Amino acid sequence: MKIYSWLSIPIILTLSSLIITPAKAGLFDRPDFFEKGRQQFEQEIRRLEQGNTTPNSSLTVDEAALPWSRIVMEEVGFTAMMPPGVITHEVEVVEAPKGDINFDIIATHPSSARYVIAYSEEVSPERVKNTRQVLKNSRDYIIENEVNLTKTADDNIVVQNYPGRQFQLQNKKETIAYRLLLVNQRLYVLGVSQQNDAISPKLIDTFFDSFRIIN
Repeated sequence: MKIYSWLSIPIILTLSSLIITPAKAGLFDRPDFFEKGRQQFEQEIRRLEQGNTTPNSSLTVDEAALPWSRIVMEEVGFTAMMPPGVITHEVEVVEAPKGDINFDIIATHPSSARYVIAYSEEVSPERVKNTRQVLKNSRDYIIENEVNLTKTADDNIVVQNYPGRQFQLQNKKETIAYRLLLVNQRLYVLGVSQQNDAISPKLIDTFFDSFRIIN
């Protein structure tokens, strides 16, 4: 197993972050983790194939040859395993009643799937003092923005003594599993989108269970 810090991961990184026009929402609305991220990934690959984009020479790799690798994000307090594939970095800005909230989104795109770790900037303690309500609201916003998907699972969870929420949405073609964790003043959102004809609950569990909060 290889272990990397974020800046030393051998990846093809999207060179210009994707900034989305904020939309009015609650405390944590759903950054558009899947559709816009997938579009950005496909556009980046097309540019690379056409020779119109030159990635940073220190950030290149034959992603097909990589096993699952561990990333360590010390500055935002987590580590996780990511499956092989091109990794992209996206940024979303969410407008909330008490001020905009920035989300960074790390995603990898193996065949027929997309794995996402999103994390918010730290917010003031009073904005997250009711942790279960924040998690419920975050789940509700995600569901409201996932058009034509039906909720098939929904549970309160605890990971490393931190409160969380895990739920699953599905339609005839796609299944998306989410795990939300609220750690102190930061929200972490893990998501896995898989095509139903290639779904693997084991891979979802492996990804979710690999995510650990570190000091």
